[in-house]
Amino acid sequence: MLDMRRPPHIGLALAAGIILLVSILAFRRYMPYVGSTLAPASQPSIVLEMRNAYFVGLNHNRKIWSVKAKKVQIGQDRVTTTLTGVTSGRIFDKGTPAFQMEAGRARYNSIVGDLAMDGGLKLTGYGGQKLTAEGASWNPATSTLRSNGRVCYESSWAKASTDRAILDANTKELTMWNVHAAVDISKQEAQHAF
Repeated sequence: MLDMRRPPHIGLALAAGIILLVSILAFRRYMPYVGSTLAPASQPSIVLEMRNAYFVGLNHNRKIWSVKAKKVQIGQDRVTTTLTGVTSGRIFDKGTPAFQMEAGRARYNSIVGDLAMDGGLKLTGYGGQKLTAEGASWNPATSTLRSNGRVCYESSWAKASTDRAILDANTKELTMWNVHAAVDISKQEAQHAF
């Protein structure tokens, strides 16, 4: 006669498997990474952040600007670099310093090479001339700085304010529209434009 009974350990294994399956279903939400991938739901917008950094912008193996920044963030696209708390900045024209700058924030586009500054911009140029603006964009290809918002210009012999200005580093000319100015002719020397 044949004995058709199951061995006793199969019954215990079957009971343990059912208990395990019920506990997994009951406590599934407490288990890590169940039902989702290990990757974050969305990619971070900032892939690299540095503090108290010295940063240099290059184009065709030449310096186009250099700055010290309290914070530097490189974006997910790896094209946009945001510099916050910019000090000791210099903007170069054809490899030579054109003027010094400070800004609340600057954004550099590595494909185009432009540097957009905002949050308060202060430039110091030839002969101690100063230019302050809400913001501006520097285009190293044309060596021009275009203002954004109100602009104030100051030299030893003149003060002026305007809503729009373009500074050409090649010709050392500052072009302003709708200007309000005060000039002290007694102090005016043979100085060139910014």
